[in-house]
Amino acid sequence: MREVLTTLLLSVCAGTNAYADTIVHASAPTGAGIVVNTQTQRTDPTSGTVGAISEPGCSWALLYQGIEPETGGWGAADLETGRLNGVDTVFNIASISKQFTALAVLLLARDAQLDLDQAVMHYLPQLDKELGKPTLRQLLRHTSGMPDYIDPLIDAGRETEAVTAVETLELVAGQHHLHFEPGSRFEYSNTGYFLLAQVVEHVSGQSLASFSRQYIFKPLGMPYTLIVDHYPSGINKLARGYQVKAGQTHINEPTWEQTGDGQVHTNASDMLQWLRRLDSNTPMTTPAGKQTAGILSLLTSDTEPVVDADTRKSYWNGLEAMKLGEQITWAHSGGWGGYRSFMAYAPASHRGVVIMCNTTGANLKRMAAQMLDGRLQALP
Repeated sequence: MREVLTTLLLSVCAGTNAYADTIVHASAPTGAGIVVNTQTQRTDPTSGTVGAISEPGCSWALLYQGIEPETGGWGAADLETGRLNGVDTVFNIASISKQFTALAVLLLARDAQLDLDQAVMHYLPQLDKELGKPTLRQLLRHTSGMPDYIDPLIDAGRETEAVTAVETLELVAGQHHLHFEPGSRFEYSNTGYFLLAQVVEHVSGQSLASFSRQYIFKPLGMPYTLIVDHYPSGINKLARGYQVKAGQTHINEPTWEQTGDGQVHTNASDMLQWLRRLDSNTPMTTPAGKQTAGILSLLTSDTEPVVDADTRKSYWNGLEAMKLGEQITWAHSGGWGGYRSFMAYAPASHRGVVIMCNTTGANLKRMAAQMLDGRLQALP
C-alpha cells in the first residue's frame, strides 16, 4: 500500500514541493524530538505565537514519535465567554467526515448488506432512472456526475436557515440530469456522500449518526466524536464558528442537518486516536460480527485511484493522495461555515496531523506540512 501511494504521488508531483518556499519558521529536532513548550493551551505549534483570547483559533493532534505534547490548542473557542480552544474542544470537521462515511459503507459491504457496484436507485428508489444510475463505488470516488445540492439551497435563500435531510433528498430527487456519464471523470461531489448516508440508513435501519457511534467511534475509542443530524446539537465544549467579513468577526454556524458529506464533530484527543488507528491499520468488526481488513487498507482498497485530469488530485474512499512538504500522505480538508480543518497521515514515516479551527483564515495545509516534517518553532 505504501509503495502504491509513493509511486503514484512521486509521478503526480514530479519531484516538486509546493510548500518548500513557505516553511520558514522552523527549528531543528533536538534529541528525542522538537523542543515544544508544554503550555499549548493557546499556542500555535508552527510559529510559536500565542493566540489572543479575543481571537478564535485551532486545536491540533500530532502523531510523531518523540514529540511532546501530542495535542494542543490556541485562541478562543468562544469569544463571548473567553473559553479557550484545547484538546477537549469540539469542532465541526466538515468534509473530513467523508472518510468515516466511506468506512460505514465498506462495513456494510463486508456484510453483503450492499453492493458497491449496484446502482444507487436500488437503495433509494425515489431517484429517477437517470439520477439513480451511478453506483455506490462511483459515489464514493466522486465519479457519479451527481448535481450539487448546496448551491440550489443557497440560491433559494436557505443559507442561514435550518435544512433537513428529508428536504435535501427531495431536492436531489427533483433533479433529473447528471453532470456527466457516471465513471467518465472526476468531480468532487457533496451530494454523492450525502446519498451514501441515506443508503446506510436504508440498509442498516439506523441513522448514519447512530450507526457510526455504534460500529465506528465507540469501538475505536473515540467517545467524544459524533455526527450531528439535528439542532441544537447540545454538545458540551463546542467551539463557536467564526468568519471575518469587512474587518468584523461574525458567528457563522449553518444549521443544515445533512450528513455523510460532513457533520462529524470531534476533538483533538479523539482525532489523535484516529491517527493511531490508521497507523496501526486496525481491523474493524462489522455489524454481523465479521472481521475486516485494517482501516487504512479498507479506505485505500481500490488498486487504481481516481485522478482528476485538471488538478491531478488522486482520490480513493474519503481520502486523497497528497504530497505535503517531504511527506507523502493520505489527506483531506474540510470547511463549513466558520470552521476549517485538515488531516493527513504519512504511512512511510508513521506520522499524522489533524488541525481543526473555528476561524477561516489559517493556511492549514502549510501548517500541516510544517508539523509532519518536524519543523516546529520552539515555543517560549
